[in-house]
Amino acid sequence: MLAALPFKRLKWAKWFGLVVAGVIMVSMWLMLKASRAEQMALRARLETALATNQVSQTTIEALTKQSEAANRLLVERARAQNEKEAKLNDDIQELRDRLNDEPCYQKLWPRDVTERLREPY
Repeated sequence: MLAALPFKRLKWAKWFGLVVAGVIMVSMWLMLKASRAEQMALRARLETALATNQVSQTTIEALTKQSEAANRLLVERARAQNEKEAKLNDDIQELRDRLNDEPCYQKLWPRDVTERLREPY
């Protein structure tokens, strides 16, 4: 009987080892399954982020084009305004030159007339 006792312990040790190996394999399988689920969730988040990024990039490009068009328009308007102002200054100078030759414009005008002319329209 004493001789059979070590073999019983060895049999229980084998079963215990198999159970431990089974528990380890099941836990590894569950961890792998959880890892795959996490990987799928991360892929979904990545696809969402890429789609959002694409939409943002398209919006940025559209806004850049609009900004360039608005900038061109403002430059053209500023150039046209400068041309109008230069023409107006030339016309004023031409009129002043013409009036310098007229004797009636060389004398001082009455104060109430000049004040009336200086009033805004």
